[in-house]
Amino acid sequence: MASKHKFYYKTTGVWHKTNPMPRNMNLHFINSTEGWIYFVNKGKTGTFNNKGKAIHDFIETSVIRGNEKKYGIHPTQKPEVLFEHFVNLLSNENDVILDPFMGSGTAGIVSKRLNRNFVGCEIDKEYFKIATNRIEETLEQQIAIDLD
Repeated sequence: MASKHKFYYKTTGVWHKTNPMPRNMNLHFINSTEGWIYFVNKGKTGTFNNKGKAIHDFIETSVIRGNEKKYGIHPTQKPEVLFEHFVNLLSNENDVILDPFMGSGTAGIVSKRLNRNFVGCEIDKEYFKIATNRIEETLEQQIAIDLD
């Protein structure tokens, strides 16, 4: 489906959560990793702002911080620092960031904060409302800071 829409597969990697929820730890492994996949459009290279430094396909962060939970807890909400890593590394200011599974809007928050354009899709109407409210509130706060 990706190639049909002119997206080019680059790589996959792993996010390691340093403080995962230890559900049923006496029955099986604690799920402390999630995979990610990287596609680009309009070519095969894409942006890679590594500044000459080797970047591995593995990132390690904690799960969401307490202040990120105030917008309503999404069962798979990602931390802002995780998205900051990818948005800074894989895009430039004014680029478009697409999140086809918007959830609570973390990618939108980070994209706007880092001066990127953002397009998000979310099938669940309640989460869509949470995400759009969160992004709008963040933009209002950003404008207020800029005016100071």
